[in-house]
Amino acid sequence: MSREERRAYKRMTKNQDPYALPARAGGRVAERRRARRAVPSGPFTFITGRFLAWLIGGAVIAWLLGFSIAWPSMPMAVYAAFAAAAGWGLLALGVRALQRRMSTLQR
Repeated sequence: MSREERRAYKRMTKNQDPYALPARAGGRVAERRRARRAVPSGPFTFITGRFLAWLIGGAVIAWLLGFSIAWPSMPMAVYAAFAAAAGWGLLALGVRALQRRMSTLQR
């Protein structure tokens, strides 16, 4: 960019906020916000791939945490790990049941 072009660019943009988003990007951000707020259409599905990923991933993490907390006593560590994983599974299923109930109440 030549010195003349740089000066012309500075004159053109001198009253603009340098940290503002470009006009196009601001529109896309607003569209994403509206899309996130939209109520999902269609029937409620209790078991989805995303829910299974949360359920299994959370159970694995809970199992590891339970096992590592009760580590020195070996049989008790395994029992604590299974209890933590089962607790996570019951919690996730309970939240999912409440989600289904709320979806039926809103219709």
